[in-house]
Amino acid sequence: MVARLSDRRGFVLLLVMVLMAVGSALMMSTMNDTLAETATARGATMRRRALVAAETGAWTTLETTSAAPLRNAPLGPVSSSSQTVGDMTLTATVDKVDTTVVWIVSTATVRQAGRVVARHRIGISALIPLGTADTLLHRLPERAWAELF
Repeated sequence: MVARLSDRRGFVLLLVMVLMAVGSALMMSTMNDTLAETATARGATMRRRALVAAETGAWTTLETTSAAPLRNAPLGPVSSSSQTVGDMTLTATVDKVDTTVVWIVSTATVRQAGRVVARHRIGISALIPLGTADTLLHRLPERAWAELF
C-alpha cells in the first residue's frame, strides 16, 4: 500500500515549530538565570567592598588617633571624619565612653545611581594609655572588634 502525500502535509512544520518554541524557552530561561546570577554576584561584591572599607577605616582611625587629647576630653563624641572615594563614603567617629576607653565606629556606604547598595559598620574598643609617653591607642585584648548592623 502506498500512502498518499496529502495525508502527511504539515506534520514536519508543526514539529519544527514546537522544537523552536522549546528551544526559545530554554534560551530565555538560561539568559534570565545568567542575569540573576550576575546581579547576585554584584551585590555580594558591593557588600564585601563595604565590609573591607569599614574595617580598614576603623583600624586606620585606631592607628592615627592620638591619645594625648583624649585623656582630658569629656565623655561623648570626640572626633569625626568623612571621605568619599568614587561611589563609596567612609565615615569614622571616636566616642569617649569612659575615662580610659574609646569606641571607634567606621561606616562604609556604597551608592550607585543615588541609592545605597551596601553599608557596613565596624566598631573597635580601645584603651587610652595612662602614661604620657605612650601616645597611641591600644585595642582591648578581648572583644575589641564588632560588626555592627
